[in-house]
Amino acid sequence: MLRRGIPTAHRKVTPMRAQAFLFDLDNTLYPAHAGVTEALEDRMNAYVQQVSGLPHPEAVALRQHYFVTYGTTLRGLQLHHHVDIETYLHTVHDFDMPHFVKPNPALVELVETISVPMAIFTNSPREHAERAIDALGLTHLKMPIIDIRMLNLLPKPHPAAYQIALQVIDCPAAGTVFFEDTLHNLGPAKSLGMTTVYIPHQFGTPVPDYVDYCFPDAETAIRAFV
Repeated sequence: MLRRGIPTAHRKVTPMRAQAFLFDLDNTLYPAHAGVTEALEDRMNAYVQQVSGLPHPEAVALRQHYFVTYGTTLRGLQLHHHVDIETYLHTVHDFDMPHFVKPNPALVELVETISVPMAIFTNSPREHAERAIDALGLTHLKMPIIDIRMLNLLPKPHPAAYQIALQVIDCPAAGTVFFEDTLHNLGPAKSLGMTTVYIPHQFGTPVPDYVDYCFPDAETAIRAFV
């Protein structure tokens, strides 16, 4: 049992459990301090303000409400404002990724040692994921990208999203290790039997029981399983 709020980067995991790896992308494979989230949120806030007609503070609050309630801002906009999905995805995600995400040779070298199936599992669109993977230096590994379109626009933490991810990697949940920076996305994974790895933006807050392991960054987390 993981002690609440205590990072367990020192804890070694039985390698036999890792039959496949699912990686969240944003703030997981690259650090939260890169600034991508802030860039995305600025664009999302502006978009919500445009379609809702609300003043900026109220638009920000509405965007946050949609994210907490539905898993993505887009899902809330779909349900309540009937936005054009492709226009939204392009508007929000079209920015200079290398300005924020830098090459990470250590991560690349580590991921290259993984011999079991692995995939990117993200609520972002494929083109955003491809730009981030390219900026990190991981493009040559040709990992499948399970993006918001492949998820039929039902994002994590919707249960259907995890079933699609397991189908893509063709591995049972009990053999799958899932790396994620958003706590509420780990709960459904754990309920299916996945090993859940939390990469927090900062340590010190209580960690729910559905989190198996907690590490400060992707490299440290992956190293425990390979």
